Amino acid sequence: MVERVTHRLDIETALYRALERDEVRLVHQPIIDTRLGIVVGFESLMRWDRGDSGTVSPAEFIPVAEETGTIVPLGSWALLDALTSLRQWMDAGWCGAGTTVSVNVSARQLHDPTFVTVVSEALSRSGVPADRLWLEVTESVMISEPTQALSALRQLNSLGVRVAIDDFGTGYSSLSLLQRFPIQRVKIDRAFVNELRADGGSHSLVRTIIAMAESLGADVVAEGVETVEQMDVLASLQCHKAQGYLISHPVTAGQVAEVVARLEESPAWRR
Repeated sequence: MVERVTHRLDIETALYRALERDEVRLVHQPIIDTRLGIVVGFESLMRWDRGDSGTVSPAEFIPVAEETGTIVPLGSWALLDALTSLRQWMDAGWCGAGTTVSVNVSARQLHDPTFVTVVSEALSRSGVPADRLWLEVTESVMISEPTQALSALRQLNSLGVRVAIDDFGTGYSSLSLLQRFPIQRVKIDRAFVNELRADGGSHSLVRTIIAMAESLGADVVAEGVETVEQMDVLASLQCHKAQGYLISHPVTAGQVAEVVARLEESPAWRR
């Protein structure tokens, strides 16, 4: 128990210095549209490399960052970095003008009174149109102080920023709560995609999630796609946007041009 407490304290202390030490970086996982055969967006994910101490898993440091509040400056940095990278990719012709970037947002960030201003300034500084930014929130965000989160998301939605619900189906939100939030995208959790088979039980469950998203007027992205069979089943269920290791692992900003070219010029995933 002492070892666990000491390790957590070490993580918490090091997090405060991680940004100024340039230890935190973003990687970007492509989201494809299988009908169009193109990359339509990227999800930007945070990584922490402590040098000699090694890499710290997001599953380990993100909860600590949320508990301590360091997720607020980390999240502000991630927003600007992701948008700036997208602007550079578009200017270089690596991806189309309609390409989007998705950034995960925690409840702690949404409850920060300056969050709307932070997002607005990041869009202005990067020169990226607001509708090219997706903010991904989990169902837990809608449960903890939903009024405050709802107010922030509605303000951002009025600017043109779009909202996606991440890991859909794994939380405890009610349908009435979902209807209140300005959601334009539902992301099917990898737990359902992992079990997806042509004759499996998840088949009907995923179909239901897709139908629910359509009733909300939202599009659908499947996460964690790892096999051609999963991709084929998703296409048969009219889910044509996907991300996962079958398509590409998360890559650095400098690898984006190569990955987009590979996916769009010789798309092995189409088979």
